[in-house]
Amino acid sequence: MSDDDTTPAKADWAGVGESFRNLGRHLSGKARSAGDAISSATGEAEGAAEQVGAAFKSAVDSLDETTSDPDVKEATRTATAKLLDAIKAELTGEPRSPKPPEPPQQLEPGA
Repeated sequence: MSDDDTTPAKADWAGVGESFRNLGRHLSGKARSAGDAISSATGEAEGAAEQVGAAFKSAVDSLDETTSDPDVKEATRTATAKLLDAIKAELTGEPRSPKPPEPPQQLEPGA
């Protein structure tokens, strides 16, 4: 039995951290964009309740788009998979997965 067979798996905490930093960059960019929309509309709309309401609606719409952004979804999926792999490696000593699991395929109606 080689040394590799007896050494417990090490959790990839560096990979977990990098995945969450990547997710944070995606979310930060979306939040900045929403904040910029609020700031610019608020500056232009000083005293106009309708325009301020429109600015907040724009910000909410921007944040809503974040939940359907494929880059944010993939970053979230990757970060979560790396976190779960690291926890599994710490608790069980099993090696981590080589890559995050593929999402289930969506079937087209009538296909």
